[in-house]
Amino acid sequence: MYEPYVKHSIMKELIKKWQTYLDLLDWTIVTKRIDPKQVMYNGETYFIGISADIDTLCGIIYHDIDLYEEAILHELLHVRYPNKSEEWIVNKTDEILNEHDELCSTKTERK
Repeated sequence: MYEPYVKHSIMKELIKKWQTYLDLLDWTIVTKRIDPKQVMYNGETYFIGISADIDTLCGIIYHDIDLYEEAILHELLHVRYPNKSEEWIVNKTDEILNEHDELCSTKTERK
C-alpha cells in the first residue's frame, strides 16, 4: 500500500525510482511548492502539475499540497508520454501501481 504523503528526502528517492522505471534518468526533475493563491482551481481543491522542457530535459513538478507517490508517477508519465490524454495517463498510473503492488506482494509471500 502506498503512503499518501512523503517527506522531502523520500520524495527524491521516489522521483528517482519512477524515473528509472520510465527510462527518464537523463531528465532533471525537481519539485516546487507553490502558494495556493497563485492557482485558479476551477473546481479543484489542490494543484499538482509538471512543466517539462524537452530541449533541456528539465521538469518541475509544481504542487500546493504534499506530494505522494501516485502523483509523482502520474506527473512523470506526462513527461514520458507527452502526447497522451489525461485519461490515458490516469489509467496508466493505476495500471503501473497495481502491477507494482502485485509484484511486491508476490516477493513478500515467497519469503
